[in-house]
Amino acid sequence: MIEQLSSTGAEATIDAEIAIVGAGPAGIVTALELARHGIPVVVIESGLAGYDPTLQALSEADRWDPARHATMTLAVRRQVGGASVIWGGRCVPYDPVDFEQRSFVSSSSWPIGYEAISRYVPRACDWLVCGRPVFSASNIDHLAPTLLPGLADGDITTSTLERWSLPTNFAKRYHKELQGSRFVRVVTGATCTEIVCAAESGRAELLRARTMTGRPVVVRARTFVIAAGGLESTRLLMTSKGPGGQQLGNHSGHLGRWYMAHAEGVIASVRFFTHPRQTIYGYERDVDGTYVRRRFAFTAAFQRRHEVPNIVAWLTNPELSDSAHRSGPLSFVYLALRSPLGHRFAPDAQRRSLTGERVPGAPYGGATRSPSVSHLRNVIRSPVSTGHFLLRFGTDRFLRHERRAPGFFVYNRENRYPLQFHGEHLPNPASSVSLSPNTDALGRPKLDIDLRFSSADVDGVVRAHRLWDAWLRAAGVGRLEYHGPDPYESVDRCLGGGFHQIGTARMSASPDSGVVDRDLAVHGVQNVYVVSSATFVTSSQANSTLMIVAFAVRLADRLRQKLRPPTPHLGVRA
Repeated sequence: MIEQLSSTGAEATIDAEIAIVGAGPAGIVTALELARHGIPVVVIESGLAGYDPTLQALSEADRWDPARHATMTLAVRRQVGGASVIWGGRCVPYDPVDFEQRSFVSSSSWPIGYEAISRYVPRACDWLVCGRPVFSASNIDHLAPTLLPGLADGDITTSTLERWSLPTNFAKRYHKELQGSRFVRVVTGATCTEIVCAAESGRAELLRARTMTGRPVVVRARTFVIAAGGLESTRLLMTSKGPGGQQLGNHSGHLGRWYMAHAEGVIASVRFFTHPRQTIYGYERDVDGTYVRRRFAFTAAFQRRHEVPNIVAWLTNPELSDSAHRSGPLSFVYLALRSPLGHRFAPDAQRRSLTGERVPGAPYGGATRSPSVSHLRNVIRSPVSTGHFLLRFGTDRFLRHERRAPGFFVYNRENRYPLQFHGEHLPNPASSVSLSPNTDALGRPKLDIDLRFSSADVDGVVRAHRLWDAWLRAAGVGRLEYHGPDPYESVDRCLGGGFHQIGTARMSASPDSGVVDRDLAVHGVQNVYVVSSATFVTSSQANSTLMIVAFAVRLADRLRQKLRPPTPHLGVRA
């Protein structure tokens, strides 16, 4: 059942076996996994079923560097479905190397190994509707083994894949099940303001929440799951007191620290020497119709040997906003996104970055924004290719009921493509968030955001490009061509975040080194769990969504076993 809480009236009291804060992917998956096994759950969502700008404004931070961090109103969505409402649909897991303690990546030790979470990836793929959990072209018979002839996999590979969901808007995809389940109650319009713990009890007793008009809400449960997103989950812990009187989870000073995003952007293009038609430059499809995309990647052994962070790259389109690309299809897309109907074609952050606005944490933007008339000339000069593109992409993107194309790529006759990188943001305790003295409309302290990238982050990206360039040249198939004279400066200009909010409530084996334990329970508080990318120790080359869902499935299994332990087998003794 999904219901909007009335904004007026006396204090509302909600009782549940398990209370979940947040109706994004993590909250919805945790709730439905439990409900499918008959465990009653209530989900408390600050937003409504649809977008509400007043509620969305509750997410905005007080202070942040606009050159390094996107505004929270662009980066998150406060409504049922959470960030999946504006999500592009890319699904890719972490790698085994991400869970290792690497000497060149400080404080990178997870309390669990890769095997502890990888077994949940297939179920996460089911929830995300991204097809089979196969992430290498070498394991898919109908796909070519490498990106182009003469470029065999070795220390560097082109066979690793990312998969794409429908894309999945969880609010739409799972509305019928949420609405019809007798074990799930989704309450919207109530913003959680505090987790209340009894002094020295080691347990939380209740949640306090409020509507926008100030109506108080009390939620009592045996178990509480915080699934409010990366920074909002951390913010709720910070505004709550643990059993000892400190911020909940901040027993060792790690809460709010280790804030990570990803290092991403474009600083170079690949110029291939092979025949242009032999290059696999765009999306491919698996046997079930799922879209997949290849990436350049390093093996774990190669990363260790060269002490390079986990980073991947893929071929992409030139900047749409710069008409110097002379492409009719690209100019048409640019004009469509700039039109009054542009908001219908792409989420706001993506639309802004594709049309030349610098959006920190988005890989595009910052190029010259050419006059519309020059883009119109490109369209007029190439009516046939533009028409073919519109027919093909329009059908794949807007007319298909199921597997819609997640985007598009335009063929380049010169066999030259920008290379978009997406890599690990190295853990840094000084990169952090904290509570501001200023408050939002509900009286809650806002966040001050201090996202930092280090010289090691910049150096890692540059060295990765040099390794890719040397590999292409050694194979005799191509080279990198940098877009600026100083690649270090180019990388530094790219770096930003806000869309992938990682690390501020990190997982650890010991209370001395983190916020939550290996099972996502807050250290020292037996019944409060956090399922969010905030708990991740490293950021990997992967965006967070698939792994968040995998951890949600894992947490649901553990809660189910804890609340409904299996009946022991009663044998007959002789």
